[in-house]
Amino acid sequence: MEHLYLKWLDYRTNKKYLIGALFRDKEKGKYYFKMSRPHVEKAIQEKVISRAMLPFYDLDKIYESDELFAIFSVRLPTIEKFSKEELKELLEDLEMDVYDEFEYLKKTKGMLETDKYIVEEEK
Repeated sequence: MEHLYLKWLDYRTNKKYLIGALFRDKEKGKYYFKMSRPHVEKAIQEKVISRAMLPFYDLDKIYESDELFAIFSVRLPTIEKFSKEELKELLEDLEMDVYDEFEYLKKTKGMLETDKYIVEEEK
């Protein structure tokens, strides 16, 4: 099973706070997400992030889905709108043979201008 870590980047200190882990079971076609209670509680205690900013409410639940969770899917391009040439260029730039949501997140870190979440491989 593959996994990526969702982290919050404190813009004041550039310190990264682990929020949770995204898992993909390719064989079953399932995604799972688990919050990291101790890390999230520390970030809340240090007033780096509030509970309202968290992607999921329950810190102990393992979330399961057939589709990529919204916190991650908003970080993906709408490739259906790409021309064949644009898609080919994107894949070449990211050194990918075929488009894969999980691999795209891994390579781009899923960064947006609207929040400070990032997606990374290592802890």
